[in-house]
Amino acid sequence: MKRRKFLLKGGLATGGLATASSPVVEAALHPFPENEQAKKKAHEKVNFTRDGLDLSIKEYADLLSRIEASDHPEPDLYSRGGVVEELEKRMAGILGKESAVFMPTGTLANHIAIRNLAGEKRRVIVQAESHIYRDSGDCASILSGLNLIAPGRDQVGFSLNRLKEVIRRTSEGRVKTGVGVISIESPVRRKHNRMFDFAQMQEISAFAQENGIKMHLDGARLFNACVHSHKMPAEFAQLFDTVYISLYKNFNAASGAVLAGTRAFTEDLYHHRRMFGGGMPQVWPFAAVALHYLDSFMNDYRKSLAHADQFFDLIVKTGKFGIRKLPEGTNVVELTLKDHSVSQLKKSLALHQIHIPDGDEKTGKVFIKINPSILRRSPEALAEVFNSFTR
Repeated sequence: MKRRKFLLKGGLATGGLATASSPVVEAALHPFPENEQAKKKAHEKVNFTRDGLDLSIKEYADLLSRIEASDHPEPDLYSRGGVVEELEKRMAGILGKESAVFMPTGTLANHIAIRNLAGEKRRVIVQAESHIYRDSGDCASILSGLNLIAPGRDQVGFSLNRLKEVIRRTSEGRVKTGVGVISIESPVRRKHNRMFDFAQMQEISAFAQENGIKMHLDGARLFNACVHSHKMPAEFAQLFDTVYISLYKNFNAASGAVLAGTRAFTEDLYHHRRMFGGGMPQVWPFAAVALHYLDSFMNDYRKSLAHADQFFDLIVKTGKFGIRKLPEGTNVVELTLKDHSVSQLKKSLALHQIHIPDGDEKTGKVFIKINPSILRRSPEALAEVFNSFTR
């Protein structure tokens, strides 16, 4: 029996998630190149820079080959049917939504969601530090005539009282213009992947429903938040009319996104996707890889966090490093070097196939990301490399 069919028969088609890594997933973490020396290097590669594994071209190609051999995925035609449709159905089930549609990017998923939800009410409330407001090139206003209102500058989110005040002020104009959508991003990339408070989400969602305002969730990294908040994806998704999930943040696809909502909302979205130039002829290489990791990610991530805690304890004991976990944080942790250069540490670690982002030379701080690549080495082996670093 094929692995995916077995999972579906086991009840996962109704939205449940696997609780243990499968042998196929473990193999994907360690891709087994033909050359033994390359094999060793691939096994040891750890990145503290991404939300996912950061697969190399060879790793990605090898993984696709194994998926084809084991599952025989069907190709799509202009992003419809085949393994793409399979992924859409699986993601919709996990989110507790009726339907879902593949999107080539998260930017397009967010844009189409708020554009279609808004209707004639062209004002949309978003976080000031959100992707749709800060990193989408004013697409909502230029392409769809939406007016984005962004409270909470330099904050993760905003409270219901702050929201009510914003809405009250928008209603004082001489020309009546309604708020059509409230869009919430969580976790928030620009705030080091910290989470929007769930209780505030619930209050805002109830208020929006009472006042005829639609809700959209930019959940690019939602599955991270689920682990930290001890909630399932559907518990978040039920507060929103539509939800976007990235396929490359946690699920290691080369690109892609999924936008979920009611069947009525998603039914003709492929026309909107094509209108904005997103009707790609074939996207099965993205969908197949994302589907491969979908069921196992949350459990792999839980293991990664426990693994990281052991590693952190070992490097803090030396006095060379400090670790600070962020309030409402997820996979981003502040690492502080004491009396050392961040750039020199980065170069030194790279020689050992361990990669960290650029940091602040003045403060000695660097924000590192925890992801399942950390499972490729024991906490002791990682700590040995870090602790051996000297100026």
